[in-house]
This record gives sequence, C-alpha cells and structure tokens, in this order.
Amino acid sequence: MKKKVFLVSAIIFILVAGLFLFTGCGAKKENSKQDVAETPAVVDESLVKINGLEFHLDKDAEFKDVKYKIVGDFKEANFDHYVQYYYYQENSTNLLFFRIFNYEGKTNEEIVKDLGLEGNITFTDGKTDNMEYKLYEEPRNDGGTIHFYFVNRDETTYVFNFVSKYDIKDFENKVIKSVNF
Repeated sequence: MKKKVFLVSAIIFILVAGLFLFTGCGAKKENSKQDVAETPAVVDESLVKINGLEFHLDKDAEFKDVKYKIVGDFKEANFDHYVQYYYYQENSTNLLFFRIFNYEGKTNEEIVKDLGLEGNITFTDGKTDNMEYKLYEEPRNDGGTIHFYFVNRDETTYVFNFVSKYDIKDFENKVIKSVNF
C-alpha cells in the first residue's frame, strides 16, 4: 500500500512539475516575441547620405546670430557677409555647396539682384519649428538642387543656399530644421 501511495504521489508530482515547466516556457517565448516587436529601431537623426557617402551633422556652428548643425568634415570659408561649406569627393568633384548669407537693411529685391538671380522669381512660403521662410527653387538641367531660403528677421535677411548636382534633400531638411536664432 505504501508503494502505491508513493508511486501515485510521484506521478502527480511529475505531472504538476511538467505542467509548470511547460506553461512557464510558453509564457517566456510569448513575452520575448512581444519585447522584440515593441522595441523601436534606433534612428540616427544626424546621419545623411549623399552620392553614396555617409556624413553626420555633428558640429554645432554659428554665423552672425544664426545657430545650426553642419557636417564637421566639410570645409568652411568665411567671408564678410556669408559663410560657405563644401566637400570635395575623392575624384576632386564638388559634392555640394551650402552657404548662409547675411544682409542688413536690404529688401528681398536687392538681395535677389545681389545673388545674381534672374527672371521671374517665385517664392514658396514654408516654416519649421524655429522660423518662417520664403523658398526659391532654381531649376537645374542635371536634376540637382539650387535652393534659396530667405528668412527675414527685423532689419536682417538671412539666405540659406544649397547647391549640388546630387540629391541632398535629407541634408537640406536636417540643416534647415536645426537653424535657431
């Protein structure tokens, strides 16, 4: 009789332990699937790709009361009323130009003439969290970019100019969104 009670107890113990083990493993698998699905992908907001090259907007820069992000690897040239950034590729061709112009006490018409823009200039209004602007897009034969963002603040007009024969939309958008006064 003792053997039967012991045998029945052992069988019940094994069944209960197996039930806990099976249920516990199933819950862990389900949770681990949920954890993977709920983990958002990490996006590098500083990364921009231009013509197959990767750059990071990793440098805080400032020019005449304008603060913005720029690629630290770009060359910088400062002039009286503008700053210019550029990057030469390994084959010595220029990847892009980015310029910020500063005009004090001038109208948009005077600035357009100074920049050498001709013809029927039509602006598109736009804004970011930090500024409102007027955008002029000059057509290019090669499908590239020539954009001028005019930002009027008090008696000063800032013009952000992007030029490239490559697709630089991501770079342009991230720089413009980074601008602060």
